[in-house]
Amino acid sequence: MEPPAVRYETRGPVAYLTFDRPHVLNAGDRTFAEAFHAAAERLGKSPEIRVVVLTGAGRAFSTGLDLDALAAGELRYEDLVAWESAMTAIERLECLTIAGINGHCIGGGLQMALVCDYRLASDAALLGLPAVKECLVPSMAPYRLPRLIGLGRAKELILTGELISAARAEAIGLVSRVVVAAEFERALAETVERFLALPVGSTLACKRLTAKAFDVGFDEFREEMQAALRLCLTSDEHRAAMIAVRERKSTP
Repeated sequence: MEPPAVRYETRGPVAYLTFDRPHVLNAGDRTFAEAFHAAAERLGKSPEIRVVVLTGAGRAFSTGLDLDALAAGELRYEDLVAWESAMTAIERLECLTIAGINGHCIGGGLQMALVCDYRLASDAALLGLPAVKECLVPSMAPYRLPRLIGLGRAKELILTGELISAARAEAIGLVSRVVVAAEFERALAETVERFLALPVGSTLACKRLTAKAFDVGFDEFREEMQAALRLCLTSDEHRAAMIAVRERKSTP
């Protein structure tokens, strides 16, 4: 029996999705698309999960579509739509999501990283969207990428299809942080712990609000912000945070 193309593992409130086709640098075929979609559905039914980590087995995060499978007609339009549906579902999860970019993050791999809230990259990674070179559209990246790095830089990556270094990706805001490869696993674990330490209510409120930053007007956004702020102020988490502040102040 072949191992799953996407491994799903939980450790307490953290779920790990590991792309597991290392022999093709975690490129995705139909089985991968189906497994990724199933994992996204499972996450959507797991309210106990607070942090999700996407990462890859071996030396790549993911190099996107398995071009051999695509050329052989083994990847259909419907499979690509299912892949995008899974990414959209992960983007809308009520928890924090981290792309642990341990290696090359190309095409559909970068598209999967784009739907995460935070992107940690190894300095050995290359990133890019070469879909245009195969006469393809990089799914919803033309929507997501300009919102992340600006229209001009997004056009450069999408229209040239060229790959860039992790350092360059960090410089333009495509990834949140770059660490040397030898420190990657430690840095990823620290990032998970840092997110777990945050209050759930305020974190998810901020995630929902920032997701709407480019799509609603100022007045509507302010109303939603104030409603979220009101809920935060009356929450047990806020009260606990204020107790901690008072205790720190009273400590000699």
